[in-house]
Amino acid sequence: MSRLLTILYIIFCLEIGVLLIVLPWTSIWTRNYLAGHYPWISSIAHNYFFRGGVSGLGAADVWLACFEFWRLRRHLGFEESRPNR
Repeated sequence: MSRLLTILYIIFCLEIGVLLIVLPWTSIWTRNYLAGHYPWISSIAHNYFFRGGVSGLGAADVWLACFEFWRLRRHLGFEESRPNR
């Protein structure tokens, strides 16, 4: 994968991860069209275990972005190669 695509992938994962961490704990999560018209979706949206699971998925996505950045840093010149002894 080229550097540009990798950087875009990292940015995408970071943005989606932060969104998934924050969104379940806002009022947008429970006050939307689907939660208002379908009671079973509303009960799922109000469940704290489900909200925590979605936030955990977001945290995993942020971790994936950090891991990919960690792998990319040598190619971008952020880390110098260590000399062999």
